[in-house]
Amino acid sequence: MSLRAVCALLAFALGTAPLAAQTPVISPDVATPPGFGTLRQDDIQMTLRLETIEIRFMPLDPRSGNLLAPDAYNSFRKLVLDNRARIDSLARARGISQPGIAFVSFFGLAPGAFYDAEMLAITVRNRLLRPLGIVSYTPGFMEQRLDPREMKSAFYLFEEAIPVLEPFTLVYQGQYMAEWLSKLSRINGERQRVALRASKAGALDTAAKPAGVR
Repeated sequence: MSLRAVCALLAFALGTAPLAAQTPVISPDVATPPGFGTLRQDDIQMTLRLETIEIRFMPLDPRSGNLLAPDAYNSFRKLVLDNRARIDSLARARGISQPGIAFVSFFGLAPGAFYDAEMLAITVRNRLLRPLGIVSYTPGFMEQRLDPREMKSAFYLFEEAIPVLEPFTLVYQGQYMAEWLSKLSRINGERQRVALRASKAGALDTAAKPAGVR
């Protein structure tokens, strides 16, 4: 190989190595800063469609929520802050210091649709986690009945953080939804892109927080 070719290879290697080195490594228990994401709400939400109802399950975890595009993130954050006091009050009553929280909506597909709010659960690493508490968001949520196109929502509290960076399954009356697995590549890829954008803006070190801090 000629000296010129060796020099060209060295120049290429030296020019590209810093770019790879710039990609930050984000710990799984750390949330990236908000304001740098591009995801939509559907990207961090699971949907289980049954004959008479549709269930929408969105973890309220900053590790996924902070990846939302700015407008969607502002709505996500407002939802949490406006209901924080009621959520914290129930968590204290249940003896949970850092609960996993999900925003769950039931959507009616047929007249007189019925849902059982307490039958919703998740499986995490072969463990079944049932909610330890439910905080109604929509009036009449615990009436558990829906008209067509009617939606009722609530906050579900679990004993531990929902593992948004690994597979978990939504369970309802013997029906299983493992849709989160298909969302992980996009979520994890967006975390790296957000970390890189935030790092270039000088915001990564000051804004990243443990996942339990909101």
